[in-house]
Amino acid sequence: MSTIIHIVVYVGLFIGMAFLFTKLHGREKKFHEQVRLEGKRYVAIIKDFVQVKGTTNRASLVMKLETPSGPVGQRLIVPVEGAVTWDFITTARVTERPVYVWCIIDPNVDPAVRQYGFLLEETPS
Repeated sequence: MSTIIHIVVYVGLFIGMAFLFTKLHGREKKFHEQVRLEGKRYVAIIKDFVQVKGTTNRASLVMKLETPSGPVGQRLIVPVEGAVTWDFITTARVTERPVYVWCIIDPNVDPAVRQYGFLLEETPS
C-alpha cells in the first residue's frame, strides 16, 4: 500500500511541475506580446549583462536609456536570437556603443511586464 501512495505522490508532483512550467511559460509569452504591442524604441547603452540562469538564449541587461525626460536606468531580460548574439552584446557593452531597445518604461505598467524587452538588430547612427 505504501508503494502505491509513493507512486501517486510522485506522479502528482510531476504533473504539478509540468502544469507550473506550462503556466509560467504562457505568462512570459503574454508579457513579451504586451511589450511588442505597447513598447517604444529607445536608444540605450549597455552597462552590464549576465546570462539568465538555466538558459543560453536570454540575457539580463543593465542599461542607461535615453528618454525625452532624460536618462533612465533599466534592467531588461532580452532574447538572444538572430543578429542579436552574445558577441553583439559584448561588443556593445565594451565599446559603450549605443543600441536600440524596445521596451516599456511606464511606471504604471506591472513591473513583471516591464522587465522584458527586445534588443534591436539595428544600431543608431
